[in-house]
Amino acid sequence: MQLRWSRRLAVTACLAGALGMAGTLAGTSVASAQSGARARHFLDNPWGWPGNPRIGYLPPHEPDVNRDGKVVIGLITAGDITDHGYYESEVEQIDAYVKKYHWHKPIIQSLVNPGQALQAAVNMCRQHIDLLVIGESELAAAGPAASSSACRRIPVWVYASAGTMQPSPYYYMAQDLEDPQSFVTGYAMGLWLKAHHQTTAGYIAGPALSFTERPARGYYAGMRAALPSAKLLTAYTGDFNASGPAITAVQAMLAKGVKLIFPYLGGALFPAARYAAAHGAALMSDGGALCNMKNPRFAISQVYWPGYYLKVALAQFAQGKFRVGIVHNFKLGVSKVPTVYFCQPSGIMSNKTLDALMKRIAQGKLDPTAIINATPQP
Repeated sequence: MQLRWSRRLAVTACLAGALGMAGTLAGTSVASAQSGARARHFLDNPWGWPGNPRIGYLPPHEPDVNRDGKVVIGLITAGDITDHGYYESEVEQIDAYVKKYHWHKPIIQSLVNPGQALQAAVNMCRQHIDLLVIGESELAAAGPAASSSACRRIPVWVYASAGTMQPSPYYYMAQDLEDPQSFVTGYAMGLWLKAHHQTTAGYIAGPALSFTERPARGYYAGMRAALPSAKLLTAYTGDFNASGPAITAVQAMLAKGVKLIFPYLGGALFPAARYAAAHGAALMSDGGALCNMKNPRFAISQVYWPGYYLKVALAQFAQGKFRVGIVHNFKLGVSKVPTVYFCQPSGIMSNKTLDALMKRIAQGKLDPTAIINATPQP
């Protein structure tokens, strides 16, 4: 699924459940590794690897870390790796590097239950991999596996939205923030409405929960910053993947004259988007750099899929420069991703305007979270 929720779900409950099972994992010392890791956290180099807390720790012999003559990447992910979006983005990046460097076929486990994330990570490490990739914040409970005996001397990459995982000398953590991206995307939506003499955009998601309602509020705040009279119609179908209800929601918005629709969906994304585009609506791309897609065509891209972040680490890994103990904050307005841009900029729909706004946020001159908090739920 191609959704922000994959990084924002109720990680705390899942984490507590998974940590509770650590003591029962057969054949490994995850529980003892956890207590040992706490005792030496940031004191000793993980596995004796060279480095320090400032620059991180470099696993020897990358990318063939275990020196068995082949390079194998293991990925655990909570989602469907055929979603053509959020989850599949990591698989696409891994496959690209496997092809480029003639690495061995990766080992991938998808649809991992967050409550079983720790066990899944330990099981993956037992398959003689050279790099463990923990796909998203949903699987935050897998983090302690990095310091377990089963994962001894295996470097680990994790993606976690800010606040969902603690740093560790045993893994590289990529993270970002949601509110700035949502606000700038909403601002772009407001400019699009202004340029097309419209006032109302549509937002379609699955269940009406915190991880779908908070982004909607962020988009609405950004829209009103660009166009004070802007309105955001919301529709919650109850299912991210069922295309029928999503298309019905599109039809209802089209009937109300809505010309800009944001399909914040998973498996239903492209069916709903194609229907909307075929009936004259402009589209938002949530997470993917999809401006080159022809069917459907997107008007605005908000780019943040985890595969884009993983690409940075895989490039380092291929060159023997990948370090653990690192927290890489991918900041809007600083890093290449995340970012927001118009697919066909013109007039007031200027990417220079969006770039300037992102830079203001990065410099601390504008606090989007405060603005979002002061904005009513659409």
